Parts: sequence; C-alpha cells; structure tokens
Amino acid sequence: MATNKNQERYATLSLLMPSGITINSNSVLLFGRNQGGRNHIMAGIAQESQSSTNPAYDNNSGFLTVDFEGVYNLSVTGQASKSPAAGAAIKPGDEVFADGGTYDPVSGITYGNSLDVDVNGTFIGIALDPVAAGATSTIRVILKNAPCA
Repeated sequence: MATNKNQERYATLSLLMPSGITINSNSVLLFGRNQGGRNHIMAGIAQESQSSTNPAYDNNSGFLTVDFEGVYNLSVTGQASKSPAAGAAIKPGDEVFADGGTYDPVSGITYGNSLDVDVNGTFIGIALDPVAAGATSTIRVILKNAPCA
C-alpha cells in the first residue's frame, strides 16, 4: 500500500488565502494558472469568508477551504462577449466560463470572476438551468471537476 498518499479525494482543499482582499463564502475561485495554453485550472467554491479587516479570517488559520466538486447555485449572465456586449441565451448543458478576476501569485487563486458563456474565459462547469440573453440569473452549475462533468 502506498504510504505517500496525502488525500483520498480532492473534493475540498485548504488553500492559502490571498491577503488584503475580501473573499465571501460561495465565491467562485480558480486555482492554478493557465501556462502554455494547457488550461489546467481547477474551479471551486469558497466555503468560508475572508475579510480584509479584523477578524481577518473565519477561522484565523490563514487558509481557505475550497470545494471543487458538486453542483452550486451561481450567478451567471447570458452573454457571449463583454466588449462589445453581446447577449446570448444559456441553455441547460451549455458550458459556463469565468471571465476577468484577479490572480494572486502567492496563493495561486484567481478571485473576483464573473460567469457567462464567453469562450475566451476559463471553463468552470456546465449550466443545468436556462438564462435569458442579457439577463443575470442564479442557476445550478455543475463544476468541471465533478466526476460527471
């Protein structure tokens, strides 16, 4: 039996929190960096909040628990492009992408993303509910890391 296994599944991981910013629980976070166009980026949901004021963390550990599997209710905009703005209806089964955001090189986390169907973003999962073109709705999204995505 292997003695170097650290974790059975990677459904949730504790990651170093970016400092000096606020991350709310339920926020979409990307972990990793797209180097060489390989797109090896994990999409997850923050399970705790981090505030840039006191107290600094929910648990004061300096680490953030991020869930990388499952279906989450996320705010998604029915648009295929931000500039110029181009509305696009989202249908169940459509890919959902994270656009924008700020990459923190110390933690490896990108935060502050918006979600839509702009293929120039980072693929995060699949829509399970519709969104009208140009509208923003909270819909169910199955994360790309889930066994069936």
